[in-house]
Amino acid sequence: MTAGLLPAVLKSFRAVQPNVRMRVTAMETPRQLQSLGDGVIDVGLIRSRTYYPDGVIARIVQRERLMIALATDHPLARHKTLKPAQLRGQPFISPQFSEMGGFAEYLTHLGRIGGFDGKPEYEVIDFITAISMAAAGYGVVLVPESIKAFAPLGLTFKKISDFDDEAPLALAYRARERSPCVKAFVSSVLSLYKVSEGRG
Repeated sequence: MTAGLLPAVLKSFRAVQPNVRMRVTAMETPRQLQSLGDGVIDVGLIRSRTYYPDGVIARIVQRERLMIALATDHPLARHKTLKPAQLRGQPFISPQFSEMGGFAEYLTHLGRIGGFDGKPEYEVIDFITAISMAAAGYGVVLVPESIKAFAPLGLTFKKISDFDDEAPLALAYRARERSPCVKAFVSSVLSLYKVSEGRG
């Protein structure tokens, strides 16, 4: 999900701290926040949330456009841009991440604009599963633009007109972090994206 963000973040930090060994682990936002609070991980690149666990700060560093992913042989694939109403009746595939909010809210909002309920036909655990099912013709997926980097063969992406929602990406870290190395990483990322430290 953070395909466009992660390489830039790692490269920026390596330029100033070349001897620090990094261990990068893929996990969804809810698990990252839990692991951050438990001290299992030091920082997280997450989908922004309204609320965060006590002691965790998150600063938005980037916002992504939302698109529709669908099979290249889908009838709607011939359109350059899709209107929300054109998605009425389409089976949506939605990563749920065992929580309300996030992309479930975006899909509900898209449904309100397009005149459908926004309830997914398929609920899956992650975006990779969702876009794989879409490429196989099971339905369509509302995705952040960076998912294009993981697209399997047979999948295409379409912009959505009259729908301005964006998916914010945030850097999450502990408010009372003591490790100089972790603090240097946080400062490096926030500086890269010209974001001030504080509560986001």
